[in-house]
Amino acid sequence: MSNTEAELKLRLADPTCLNTLLNSSLLKELSTQPVYKQLLDTTYYDTPDQRLLKSRLSYRLRLADSHWTATVKADGTSDGGLHQRAEYNMEVANPLPTLMPFMLTDIGARLTAAVGEMPLEPIFRTRFERHILNLTAPDGSKIELALDDGEILAGDKQQKLLELELELKSGQPQALIWLGAALADEFPLLPEQDSKLYRAAMLSGITDGLGQDNPLPSPLKKSSGSQPAQQVLGQMIIYHLHAIIRAQQAYLANPDGIEEVHEFRIAFRRLRALVQLAKPLLPNEEYTAWQTKLTAWSYKLAHVRDLDVFSLIWDEITCAVTTTLPQQARKSALTALVADKCQSSRANLYTEIATGQCTPVLLGLWSFIENCPAQAATEPQPTCKKFVLERLTYWLARFLKQGDELDINDLSAAHELRIASKRLRYTVESLAPILPDNTRLLTKRLEQLQNLLGQIQDTAFTPQLLQELVKASASRLTHHDAGLITGWQLAKATAAIESWDTAWAKVKKAAAKAKKLKPLENTDSNKRSPEL
Repeated sequence: MSNTEAELKLRLADPTCLNTLLNSSLLKELSTQPVYKQLLDTTYYDTPDQRLLKSRLSYRLRLADSHWTATVKADGTSDGGLHQRAEYNMEVANPLPTLMPFMLTDIGARLTAAVGEMPLEPIFRTRFERHILNLTAPDGSKIELALDDGEILAGDKQQKLLELELELKSGQPQALIWLGAALADEFPLLPEQDSKLYRAAMLSGITDGLGQDNPLPSPLKKSSGSQPAQQVLGQMIIYHLHAIIRAQQAYLANPDGIEEVHEFRIAFRRLRALVQLAKPLLPNEEYTAWQTKLTAWSYKLAHVRDLDVFSLIWDEITCAVTTTLPQQARKSALTALVADKCQSSRANLYTEIATGQCTPVLLGLWSFIENCPAQAATEPQPTCKKFVLERLTYWLARFLKQGDELDINDLSAAHELRIASKRLRYTVESLAPILPDNTRLLTKRLEQLQNLLGQIQDTAFTPQLLQELVKASASRLTHHDAGLITGWQLAKATAAIESWDTAWAKVKKAAAKAKKLKPLENTDSNKRSPEL
């Protein structure tokens, strides 16, 4: 039997809530029978040189309730923990690996081409107790909830396995996201991007040539411009939600990585910009609530990122001082304080992310966008290209006015302009396929402006942080170091301020070349794009 499997995988961050989850009031409302258990012992097979894995195929034999089942899975995508792949299941009489039962299926020829005459041998196992509930979602979709508690075994290595699988038996995939979001509101859950197969291969050390499940490509094509705006932008918002979930998993794998935090933060900024663009298409109250939640997480990530940047600047300064004045080299009084502050902030962020506190926002927004009804309108829904050009034209006009009126010595105003430049840049980059080619220069100039304003903005972040650090130290040398970094940053900010006129002139020139984003003569169009 073959079918396309669709399941949402969620890692349970706290094993102590397993029983509480299974007995939650939500699941009792949706379940059609009590929880039942199975002990599943599964062995995966491949050729000695992993031909199946390298061909994006897998073969396994599973023992459950005294019955053996052979399963072949093919290809697959993973987006935000939602896994979809072709699956072929055959009941077999014994645990001897053979591809013969699949030869009459449409995967048979591909299996033969991959394996040839090579023997199949065991490569790793999974062994777990599965708690199963059959559920009916409010929209009528049938879902099998399987909570797996056990381990992955690869030679003498093992890894704990504790995950929730929500598998769609019939109905709409959106029901999986709705249920995942509802459960994440109550329990510590994390979207799981990697299949059991991939985690087992990682544990075995045989991932050479084996890729993770591929995320789906961007749904935006040039032809998308003629489609309804709400449909296309909804797809793009979900696409960027998936990017955040991938960035979150990369961060959790390396929480001390500066780049991982940075990419995680940028993924949030890109999503926020896109949601802001779509504001007129969304119910206002719900829009405000979701944007508030996204902003709160962006600030948490921004705080850690700002500390990372501060730490890097301090390292740069101490290195320069040591190189220039080696006779005055000493252990900095500020270094340990900065390191402690960074470590504390990172630990707090990691705890919040690792315990699934961000998951209700990500899955909740995903479910909301999937099920968001089209706004009632007395006129036809605009095409995506028309809507996007009108919104970006409005944003660009406001941005240019904001920059023309800026007092570059006003740090608060400079910060607001930097935020506006990021929003504009990230949105134009995300929607590039339906925009004129001449917007590329504009995004380049916006990025340069963003970096210049960042150097100025660093001087606004530093005083408050230094005040905290100096207060926590009894050493006079800390005051010396605080003065050193303040002077260093002021010097860089002064240089950036001197470059402001040139940088802004380049941005305005690039904006003028983005022909289809020039301010519209029809002011009624701009009125449909309210201030954000």
